Amino acid sequence: MPAKQKLSNPPSVCRDSIFRISVLLMAIAVNQLTYAQSIAEQEPVSDPVVDYMDAIDNVEAELSAYSTELSDLYLGLGKSLYSREEYENARRAFQRGMQIERVNYGLDSLTQAPYLISIADTESYLGNWGESQKALENLYTINTKAYGANDVRMLPVLDQLLDWYMGTYKERTPKGGYSNLVISERIAERMYDILKTNMPLDDPDAPDRYRRLGYLQYFIANHIKQHGEPSDSGLSISMAGSSDRPISAATSHMHFRRGKLALEKVIEALVEQPDSTEIDQAMAIAELGDWYLVFGQKFSATQAYQLAFDVLETAENPEQARTELFSAPRLIEFSMDKSPEAVLRDKSSESQLELSMMISTYGVANQIEVTSSPQSLTENQLNKLRRDMRSKRFRPRLVNGLAAEAPHSMLYDQPTPKG
Repeated sequence: MPAKQKLSNPPSVCRDSIFRISVLLMAIAVNQLTYAQSIAEQEPVSDPVVDYMDAIDNVEAELSAYSTELSDLYLGLGKSLYSREEYENARRAFQRGMQIERVNYGLDSLTQAPYLISIADTESYLGNWGESQKALENLYTINTKAYGANDVRMLPVLDQLLDWYMGTYKERTPKGGYSNLVISERIAERMYDILKTNMPLDDPDAPDRYRRLGYLQYFIANHIKQHGEPSDSGLSISMAGSSDRPISAATSHMHFRRGKLALEKVIEALVEQPDSTEIDQAMAIAELGDWYLVFGQKFSATQAYQLAFDVLETAENPEQARTELFSAPRLIEFSMDKSPEAVLRDKSSESQLELSMMISTYGVANQIEVTSSPQSLTENQLNKLRRDMRSKRFRPRLVNGLAAEAPHSMLYDQPTPKG
């Protein structure tokens, strides 16, 4: 038999040997995998807090108690403790890390920033709101010393402060929440001064920045409408460069005027943007109309809506744009964390109700009915729902630029049943 044929047809004994070797190799591989898994199961699960503490001990032993490597380790330790809700220990870790930064880089070093924010967060969870404020004021101070109070580089810092105070607003009592809003407004005043003097209107960030300042005024006015204004807030705030001047009495009209000025700046900025479209400008003008409507300025709202409708005359497809923007009512909502487009999109979920209603020419909901519900509602729940909807305002449907009554349907969060 030729050699080639012998190779292609090995004897049965050879085939049996190859098979046994293959089985043996597979068994060895399985045993190794099982052994590796067994060893892994026997190894203790890593504890990040212990790991950070061991690393800190090693660095202190090999280098010094104020080695620059330690500050990051203390920051990581603090965050691990914070995630476990061990706030007292977390605060001590953050404070130790900040102390090391100060020893190495100076009392006014910007490297303290993450520690100060973390300390503010931790103090807030401990209920020490005054200590949180001190940490944030320190953050503001070291940045003004580095850049100057009116430098455009202060805007990200002020953004961070504003986010913190608005983000913790819901965690506080009405009086405490009002304190947050007073500080937020002072931060906004500083931001407005920087924008007005150091940011040109054609800057791409200008429209959104002015819009956010306008929305803040609505937030404050709405708080005062719901809870009133404390006769004595007990505040003496130096945030955003303010002196210890008394806090002036806030009124809805004052916040209406400040918000209006900010939203007018949005329109001006969009006009200056090289890539701004007629649709962008029309939406901003309509938003100013919404502002007038919410604050009861119906005549001014009508004028703004008409102007928004007219601006689309030069759009690429005027009738289509007008139909898309103004043919149906839209809920007016000035949210601090949503773009104008985002607040107009209803998000569906299984827990939401479907409502139908008529929207009047003044943006008021009438004839409110539940058309679909995952479960039956009590009479009290229905009454609460209707009161809530009547308290909202809608941009009315526009016909030739004029408000017209129109039907509207929307989703609404299912009322939480009382246990």
